[in-house]
This record gives sequence, structure tokens and C-alpha cells, in this order.
Amino acid sequence: MPVFVRLMRLFRRHLALMSWSVLLLVVVAHCLISWQLMVMAGEEKLVTPTIWFYFYMVTAATIGYGDFSPQTDGGRLIATLWLLPGAITLFAMFLGKATTGLIDSWRRHAMGKSSYPTLKGHTVIVGWMGRDTLRTIDLLMQDTETDDEGILLAATEEIENPRPDEIRFVRLESLADPHGYQRAGIAEAARIIVNAATDEQTLAASFAVLANHPKGHIVATFDRADTCAVLRAHYPRVECILPLHVEVMVRAAQDAGSAFVAAELLSIAGGATQFSLRIPVDCVALSYGKLFTEFKHQHGATLLGYMLADGSAPRLNPPDTDSVAGGSMLYYIADKRVELGRVGWGACGP
Repeated sequence: MPVFVRLMRLFRRHLALMSWSVLLLVVVAHCLISWQLMVMAGEEKLVTPTIWFYFYMVTAATIGYGDFSPQTDGGRLIATLWLLPGAITLFAMFLGKATTGLIDSWRRHAMGKSSYPTLKGHTVIVGWMGRDTLRTIDLLMQDTETDDEGILLAATEEIENPRPDEIRFVRLESLADPHGYQRAGIAEAARIIVNAATDEQTLAASFAVLANHPKGHIVATFDRADTCAVLRAHYPRVECILPLHVEVMVRAAQDAGSAFVAAELLSIAGGATQFSLRIPVDCVALSYGKLFTEFKHQHGATLLGYMLADGSAPRLNPPDTDSVAGGSMLYYIADKRVELGRVGWGACGP
């Protein structure tokens, strides 16, 4: 008996190394051999195709309803020495491989080893800053209009996915490795936020991200303006964010309540929020005064200003006579986003 046990353990060890296709072939072979042996033993009631499939599966799953069983001595010996050990072992192997596969898949997802090269229209956050990153995720998820294809976190830290039910996670070997960002589908991301621990890391990550020629909008956070200038000298379309806590503090001291106003404009959780709207390039130019009136009276929004398509500095509170051409970005305050289709812009397209 110990020899039989050792053989079964050896058999199971080899089965564990088999692929799904090979394991399926082994199951089919065992089922057919068992059926042929039962035919030879004269088990006429068991060998019809439908009853045999039912009997084999019930036996393999160790359910044992008892409605069908071998009637001959040969059939009982075959069931005891061949059918039961083999079917139960193979069924256990199927369950084991399926469970292992699910666990491995979950672990790969949690540890950032999965790849999403075909993902499109998502938001990528580069860098792990603990609570700041979690807060970033929360704010992004509040705006359902931009949470189109979900959020993906790309970081080098050896952490598990901090929000496995809400975001995807890709662990990078280095923030400066452009190949790692391919796994995050960076080229087709709708927006990319780069926020690393130091300006040098943010700069290296930004250059690595841009090496994949992303189509989406890129925002990078810096502590120093000179580091931001280095990045924008090569890639003017990148939007740099510098710390504003000192400016907000001074403004709050000089004009009471300014800090509350700034927080309100930046949060979409409730109340008025600052939004932007890109006008199609092929639209005719309209006066700022006409746009201001339409936004206020038809959409309940307050137009703050605009930025031309050439990326020049935004013009806030401009005169009504300013001409706003197609391709410009409008900035406004409203309780919710204004849809482009609801704006009565001039003729667009052919």
C-alpha cells in the first residue's frame, strides 16, 4: 500500500506541472479507458453515453448519489482500483489548478505585475506619495465625467494595490524606465499625473512617460520652478504644478475666506467647481462677451477666462471685445460640467 501511495503522490506532482490542455487530455483518456473497461466488464447500464458521463462526474466529485453503481464483480474492481483513484485525483487537480490560477491572478493584480498595454482613455498616476496619492484617487473618482476607463497607479514601491476594488496597479522597476510605462498603457491614457518624492524623480519620470509619446494631458508636480522650466523647455504641452500653500496662506491673511474659496473651487464633492471646456479647432471665433452671457444665463455658469490653442498664458477676466477662436480652452465656475453640445458656438466643421 505505501508503494501505491507513493505512486499517487508522484502522479499528482507531475500533474501539477501539466498545462490545462494536457490535463484535459489526461481526463478524457482516463474517462474513455474507464468506459472501455466497464464495457468489457459487462456493465450495460453504465456504459450508455449520457449515463456514463453522469456517473463519471458524480464519482470524480465524490458526491455518490447511489442511483447508479457497478453490478458485476469486475465492474466493482475497476471502480475501486482504477476509476475512483484516478477520477478523484484528476478532479482534485482541476480544482487545485483553478484555485492556484485565481490566486496567482489576484496576486499579480495586487502586486502590480499585471500589464495593461491595450488600455485606453484611463487616468495614470505616476508615483506613490501615501496619503497624498490616496487623496488624489478620491478626488479623481468624485468626478464621474472623467472616470471613463478607470485609474491606474504606477509606482516603484514594493506595495500591494492600495485600492484593489477601485484602481489598477503596475509596479515599475524604475520611474525612469520607459518600458515599464508601456505596461500601464501610457500611450493611450487620457490624462497622466506625475507626482514623485523629489523634483529629480518627477523630472526623470516625466521624460520616461513622454518617451512613449502619450496622447493625453500630462500634469507634473514640482517644488522648484527651475526644474519645471527644464521640462517645459523640451515639452511645452506639459502642465507643471508648483506648491501654492504659501500663496493661499498669504491670500487668506489679506482677504479673509480666500482659503475656503480656493478649496471650494478645487473640489467637485459639492458646490461650485472650476472646470474647463475645449472648443473644437474648426469653430468660428466668438466674442468673449457673448460667451460670458450665454454661460451665465443659459448654463448657470460664470466664465473666468480662456487660453488660446498656442498654449500661451490664460487670459482671466478679459474684456468683452476679446475674440475667442476655435481650439481655445474656456475656464468657468459651475455646479456641474457644461457639455460642449449645449454651447451655442458658431459654425463648426465643413
